[in-house]
Amino acid sequence: MAINLCNAMGFVGVKRNSRVPIVTPIVLLAVVTLISVPAFARLSGAIFTTLADGSRVNANIYDKMEDVYLDGGPGLNAPSEAAALPQGNYYFQVTDPSGKILLSTDPVKCRKFHINSYGVIDYVYPASCLQKVRSSRVYSNCTHLTGVDVDHSDLGAVTIQLMPYQKTPNNGGVYKAWATPVERFVGDPNQVDNPAYFHGFVPAWSKTDNYKVRRGGKPCDPRLNVRKFDDSNANGIRDINEVEITGWAVDVNDPLHITNTCFTPVNVLAMPKGLWTVIEEIPSGWLQTALYIDGAPKEPNQAAQVEFLGLCDETHEIIFGNIQLGSITACKFYDRDANGVNDNEPPVVGILFVLDGNDILGSHIHQEEHTGQDGCVTFAGLLPGSYTLCEVLPLGNWVATTNTCASIILPEGGSLTYSFGNVCEGQADFDTKGYWHNKNGLGGTLLADFVCLNSLLPWQTPSSYFDAGDEPIDGNFADGSPVAAAKGPAGETIAPEGSPWAEQSHFLVDRNAGGDPREQLAQQLDAFIMNVRHRLDGDATIQIPGGDWIVTSALIEQAISVWAGGSASEQTAMSGLLDMLNNSDAVKFIHYNPCPVVYP
Repeated sequence: MAINLCNAMGFVGVKRNSRVPIVTPIVLLAVVTLISVPAFARLSGAIFTTLADGSRVNANIYDKMEDVYLDGGPGLNAPSEAAALPQGNYYFQVTDPSGKILLSTDPVKCRKFHINSYGVIDYVYPASCLQKVRSSRVYSNCTHLTGVDVDHSDLGAVTIQLMPYQKTPNNGGVYKAWATPVERFVGDPNQVDNPAYFHGFVPAWSKTDNYKVRRGGKPCDPRLNVRKFDDSNANGIRDINEVEITGWAVDVNDPLHITNTCFTPVNVLAMPKGLWTVIEEIPSGWLQTALYIDGAPKEPNQAAQVEFLGLCDETHEIIFGNIQLGSITACKFYDRDANGVNDNEPPVVGILFVLDGNDILGSHIHQEEHTGQDGCVTFAGLLPGSYTLCEVLPLGNWVATTNTCASIILPEGGSLTYSFGNVCEGQADFDTKGYWHNKNGLGGTLLADFVCLNSLLPWQTPSSYFDAGDEPIDGNFADGSPVAAAKGPAGETIAPEGSPWAEQSHFLVDRNAGGDPREQLAQQLDAFIMNVRHRLDGDATIQIPGGDWIVTSALIEQAISVWAGGSASEQTAMSGLLDMLNNSDAVKFIHYNPCPVVYP
């Protein structure tokens, strides 16, 4: 890691949101301005100056000119994902702070380097140029010396010695290092100096870093500080308990219109004199609530300016205050089993939710929104506060299986999600086993119904009842002889001999002379399955006597288990339950798929 213009005071980074109180320093009066955010065309990333091993130097002040090396990568206080220079080839140069005087003494082509995909310098191009040797000009190696950036050695990072360059004319011993993409350079790289722009370097497509080399005389150290605090109560005031935010990107644009991306807390060696612009990059979900310039509160603005007058002991400070906004999400799932839990059930689209409450500033909040395709709706951009989230049930037979409202205390930056369950109820008119025995019931019975019955245990092997004619229901007895035709009350044929419909009719009204309770259970189960398939259009959740809800397939499984291994009393009880359901003309059930969502 390296130090750049953004951290020349050698601030020690602290963890973001760590509780470091903000202290306002004594500052000089300056001309300050609030502006709208300008649209600077610029190069992303940053460069830094370090020692040969990539280590930082306190306040960016070096002992000797040859100690200064160029480095690259995320800067001090920068998060690991912070963007560095884009991959590619670059030139560098050294000038005085104003950029007007070129201090580098070798041709531009000798100062060519490469940035890899990790955003670090990994290569310096070898070069040669005409140099004066013993009164003669000969081609000699002009490749700059390199070091190894120990902080990023695993990424192949190297550092580049900036020498050779001349001493700065600046009284404070300040230098400015530059870097620009090769394709953005304007001029002849075979030359030492080029007349266009700043010696061929275009400010909008350059990065710079100011540094100092110790020398005698009066020190000159103008500084621009940029800090941020978490305005957790959104009152726009730097309260003593509010924490400093570190690692937040801000763009610092100097009087040469060179923009460097720095990360809070920022400390800039502010040369040259003139107007400096600082723009904070506000991430999604954050709100600016405060701006202080040299201790004076200003109207919140994403950009602020201070003018440096060229005084050596000049210091200015810009402080931004921000609060992280929160969100409340409501999600609807179709609670098919009515258990009040989301069992990976389908979402419900179009349900209306209403959010009401008061934020920490005392403002009343009222928002309404319908769920989307994922069954969810998010109320975003919320300040901390007390809120109530309620669903509005659609018209029709919609009922809730969970609470319809939730009381919420939303903290700063909170992202809370609440699930609401609903079902669409209906009523089904079931029919008795006698109905399914007669011509009306048989008339609606399908071959697929027999396939279903014959797949279940009670209809797979001969039983002790019904003359072994239920194994399976296919129109034949176990010995292969056909089942007689089914007759109606007037003696008319309602199902032909040897047909599964005839066997079904006889089975449902067979009298069990042996008193085996399994026959009554099998008959009631047969009729129940017909009701499920024809009155509910498949599997569904129904309400049984007593108010409990059960999925019909689960009830059928229970009945078969009791039929196969239950006691006589259990078989009789199960038969009675199914009989009550089959005799009901108002069986409450839950539609398998949601009903239409309609509001007044």
